[in-house]
Amino acid sequence: MGVISTKVVASALALGVVAGGVVWQGEATVNYAKNTFADLQAKISKYEAAEGSLLEKIGFIKADATAKLTDANGKIVTAKEEINNLKANKDKLQTEIKGLNAEITGLKAELNTAKETITAKEAELAQKIAELSTITAQLSDLEEDYNQLVAEYNDLVRVSEANATEAQRANAQLQEANEDIAELRTAAEAAANATELSNPLTKEELDAIGTTNQPEVFSSELVVQNLGLTYIQDGNSEAFKSQHPDLNIQDGDRVWRVTNNNKFDVYVEYTKGSEKGSLVARPNQTFYLTETGGTMIIKWQDENGVWKQSVKAGA
Repeated sequence: MGVISTKVVASALALGVVAGGVVWQGEATVNYAKNTFADLQAKISKYEAAEGSLLEKIGFIKADATAKLTDANGKIVTAKEEINNLKANKDKLQTEIKGLNAEITGLKAELNTAKETITAKEAELAQKIAELSTITAQLSDLEEDYNQLVAEYNDLVRVSEANATEAQRANAQLQEANEDIAELRTAAEAAANATELSNPLTKEELDAIGTTNQPEVFSSELVVQNLGLTYIQDGNSEAFKSQHPDLNIQDGDRVWRVTNNNKFDVYVEYTKGSEKGSLVARPNQTFYLTETGGTMIIKWQDENGVWKQSVKAGA
């Protein structure tokens, strides 16, 4: 690069060369330059060694980061699959909750009807109690009349036993009074028996009826693959029943199979004529039964909440 060789410089110094009458005085500068070059060379060697070590550490860091990212991606996919499982079961629970809410509404209506019936029964009971009080009062009056008739009868007997006609009249009145008393006593006993076991619900028992339910809500981002629907032609054969004893197939049952190629559960609603229902399609295959044949439609939601469906005819 145009720098004077150290050998040339050394020779010039040894000979004391004079150029143009000027003596060479650059020895100190040359020595400084030589020392500087040596220091720079040592620093460059250290820099190269440090650079190699740095590149090696960078390689280790990249490999470790790649492994951790791969592991994290696997965990994310697993978590999303589990989220889809939870969503499918959540949708199934929401459907069941709707049914339960409908039952609760029906029970509340029945409860209101029962309350109205109880109110009517209480009014009827109060009326019967009032009638019973009236009957009791009438019974007391009749007993007084009876006693009076007996006294009059005895008086008539004492006055004239020869007056047979009057005695017969008194006997007839006495018999009628006895019959009226017997009828009133029977009515009183019937009213007492009818009201003895009446025990309407208390306000505390009525207020204790009722409950609420709030499900948790989840979301999912995984793509939901389309489901497959198959009608099992030999669903009532002994061979198929022996292979699937858990289905408890009865004679005449129609067997359907939903194929779920996802790695998570999917909530499914099905309709076949008047038969409707829902199920959770597990990964791989899920079977369910219907009572009649016909065209089956199953519906499920994709990852964006859009309903998809599959249609299959069955005998």
